[in-house]
Amino acid sequence: MAAVTLPTVLHVIRPQPPGEVGGADLHIADLAEEQNRTGARALVCHYGNPEYGALLDARGIENSGLPADGLRRWTRHLRAYVEEIGPTLVHSHGYDADYVATALKVMSGTGKRKFPSYVISGHGFIRTGIKLRAMTVLNERCLRFADAIITAGAAEATRLRALGHADVQYVANGVRAAPGGGESFPMDALPLPPEGPKVVYVGRLSPEKRPDLFLGAARTLTRERADVSFVVIGAGPLLAEYEKRSANLGLSARVHFTGLRRDVPDLLAGADVLVCCSDTEGTPRAVVEGMAAGLPVVATRVGGLPDLVDDGTTGLLTDAGSESQLTDALRTLLEAPGKAAEMGGAGRLRAMEKFGVARMWAEISEVYARATSTAWPLATSHSR
Repeated sequence: MAAVTLPTVLHVIRPQPPGEVGGADLHIADLAEEQNRTGARALVCHYGNPEYGALLDARGIENSGLPADGLRRWTRHLRAYVEEIGPTLVHSHGYDADYVATALKVMSGTGKRKFPSYVISGHGFIRTGIKLRAMTVLNERCLRFADAIITAGAAEATRLRALGHADVQYVANGVRAAPGGGESFPMDALPLPPEGPKVVYVGRLSPEKRPDLFLGAARTLTRERADVSFVVIGAGPLLAEYEKRSANLGLSARVHFTGLRRDVPDLLAGADVLVCCSDTEGTPRAVVEGMAAGLPVVATRVGGLPDLVDDGTTGLLTDAGSESQLTDALRTLLEAPGKAAEMGGAGRLRAMEKFGVARMWAEISEVYARATSTAWPLATSHSR
């Protein structure tokens, strides 16, 4: 019997720097793991963070990475890797990955080797600051070379279709539900008052995530209540600055910065409210994890967040950039713990039903099938 050739996808990403792990980094690991589990072959080509290769190795995912030696070298490396494995499809994630993969596709048009089918995932387009706005413009030019585009928000998909892109599909990120009902949590070990509600921020500390709003709300609410504590889970370029700001505001006993943690779902199991106060987002993994842990979510009305959080049912939505609205929403939940718990329960059910990894791969497999005219695992078995 002839050997069966598995449909093969090569994911391309520049992960967050060493010492950090981004939502897109973990999204690819989850997706590749599920793809391999269900009968496809998934590999990852990455650049700039050897720690990410170790994370993929630990999950049994084939990968090839380079240190931060320049995008030209990464382009050559990716070209050689594509020629070596002959993937059915290349799937790029993030600005630098899109630039490199698109450049290879454009160059292959003049060569003997045809570039594989090509899908781009937009994990959130950042339009703050001159540099990031310029990068976004360049990235959006890359989209015209993709056979299909996946967005992390329904509104973004609608916008791209209006610009003339034919195959654009919104697919919400999925996570595996955190187990509930444990008797002890890592949250208990943090240097915070053992009693009282815990409000958590999960994500990079970078300008567009607006940790300043979270700290401002913490300053107000810790003055009003003696029992509430705030926890910042994550690393990023602003970590040291915000640790210093917190200390200068006299909040060190009530606001704790954990840095990078690998046990986020376990920490969330000991929390009471999750906050996402970003100016721009796709489908934040942290929000889905918070919902899966049974937490009510306070989030801004940006990107894919309104697709995740049902305002008034699984959490509360606020306008981007409004510290007063964030503070008011948190105050509402802290003053009504019964209602907050009800919202958290509804969020957990929503996360399990709509934002699982299997559902995510089933929907992405349909995008792959259209882009490649090849049957992918689950592509014919999933119904919306």
